[in-house]
Amino acid sequence: MVSRYGLVAFASSLDQIGPITKDVEDAAVLLSIIAGKDEKDTTSIDMPKKDYTKNLKNDIKGIKIAVPKEFFGEGISPDVKEALEESIKVYKELGAKVEEISLDIANYSLAAYYIIACAEASSNLGRFDGIRYGYRTSNFTNLRELFKNSRSEGFGAEVKRRIILGTYVLSSGYYDAYYKKAQKVRTAVQNEFAKGFEKYDVILTPTSPITAFKFGEKSENPLEMYLADICTVSVNIAGLPRNFCTMWCR
Repeated sequence: MVSRYGLVAFASSLDQIGPITKDVEDAAVLLSIIAGKDEKDTTSIDMPKKDYTKNLKNDIKGIKIAVPKEFFGEGISPDVKEALEESIKVYKELGAKVEEISLDIANYSLAAYYIIACAEASSNLGRFDGIRYGYRTSNFTNLRELFKNSRSEGFGAEVKRRIILGTYVLSSGYYDAYYKKAQKVRTAVQNEFAKGFEKYDVILTPTSPITAFKFGEKSENPLEMYLADICTVSVNIAGLPRNFCTMWCR
């Protein structure tokens, strides 16, 4: 819906651009401006211009909201759970119909996401060699050193980690065991969400299992940061809208 021109390609099947605003109305206004076909992005959709503010209603009476019980269980901090429960209470008071459902995909989604994302990152970031794209080192005496030093100096630790993981899962002997299997899991996740939306208008989950941590606080523990994505990666690999802070922010 929104052109990705200008975005550094991380994982092509997952990357997206969307507004983050102070309220829903501002998001609708901005989306009305940035949505549509861009000749510089062949994946952008050729669609008529639309005023998304007209979709905003004064009430949510009759809206059917599903609350997956798996997203409110173990690992969700009390503060996050309390905030969601308060939101659910307000939605009910405003006339929405809220029901608990089972969506047992979170544990599978996290592993599948990081296999697919890292594999695509490994492929996409190969172009940043110091010649065609990206940072170019001044410390080299031959072509091999130019490649090596440009990538070593230009990429941060987390980017390198994901390139290594992605190269591994795409390598001979591991492609079927990891990447191909992750794509099958992705299809299963998409099907589960599709079933949910056959009956419900909205699926309500936390964005993060914990409240915001301080900048750099978890940099030494990448696995802990990965686990913080458990509530959103399933939505991403299902191809559904969400706000997503990628590794570039980290």
